[in-house]
Amino acid sequence: MLATGCTGRLARMNHTERPCAAVGWTSYRYAGRYGSIMIGATSTQDALNEADRSLTQGAATVERLEIWNALTGLYEKVTT
Repeated sequence: MLATGCTGRLARMNHTERPCAAVGWTSYRYAGRYGSIMIGATSTQDALNEADRSLTQGAATVERLEIWNALTGLYEKVTT
């Protein structure tokens, strides 16, 4: 799958494997019941609040939240 405006490795990645947040926000990914929930947020707590809005059962937990690491080009578990 090729993304418009992306080049190289990012262009070949699935949309859930690359950052999706707008400029000035941090990309987070939450492991939801039916797949990844892509989130752009200003903080970890903000990302959890946004994940809560998408969940139909239970509360969002930091254990299921990942943050984009621009240095490695991968999502990583959020450390508290």
